[in-house]
Amino acid sequence: MSAAALVLAETGDRLTRAEFDIPENVAFAIIAGLMLFSAVKMVTTSNVVHAALYLVIVLAGVAALFILVGSDFVGATQILVYIGAIVVLFLFGIMLTRARLGDDETVESERRTMGVVVGLLLFVVMAFALIDGYENTEIVFSEPNPVAYEPQSHQIDDLPTPVVDALGIVGPSSDEVLIDTPEFESLPPELQRRVPGAEVFGNNKEIADSIFSQYIVAFEAVSVLLLAALIGAVVVARKE
Repeated sequence: MSAAALVLAETGDRLTRAEFDIPENVAFAIIAGLMLFSAVKMVTTSNVVHAALYLVIVLAGVAALFILVGSDFVGATQILVYIGAIVVLFLFGIMLTRARLGDDETVESERRTMGVVVGLLLFVVMAFALIDGYENTEIVFSEPNPVAYEPQSHQIDDLPTPVVDALGIVGPSSDEVLIDTPEFESLPPELQRRVPGAEVFGNNKEIADSIFSQYIVAFEAVSVLLLAALIGAVVVARKE
């Protein structure tokens, strides 16, 4: 019996076919497997540069999972901050401390067993916390972000082909058609976003407005601080 059949057998009709998206689950399994493999290689390799590159794969996998669940802003931030800044900082540390770039057999030590034990204990604690906190939690599939639209005329040539087909619009591409509110609301959410003039509301817009209005001074201060740290690292490296 497939996983979908098991879920439907246990929960009745609560999950629809649209909600149980098999391609997304396959993508999650592939990304999670790649992350697990890279995480194991990261802590077992004796080459510090290879360890940093494996860390890049793990962090990229986390970003891909965020994007997979619809949190594209968090995924982009994960890439910019962790891969674009933190991993670069690690590589600067490797170069400035003159660590060996090849395989270093001294990495193999008696502390590896202790590290495995601590890692397993941490996994058990986190798994217990997640199961205890979300064991009886029912997944609620949230509605898409609302879309605002004012009725207006559009040239047929400016409308995406799926929108034209869904509304049954016919005529020369140079003709103008009026898409009123009832017609717009009859479109699926994914097509509403593609209509010219439609404005999608969501957390991304609110976060961007906050960063570049209320927190613009702090944002620019952090940028200057990172630039100063980069210049300082270059100066120290040149002196040595």
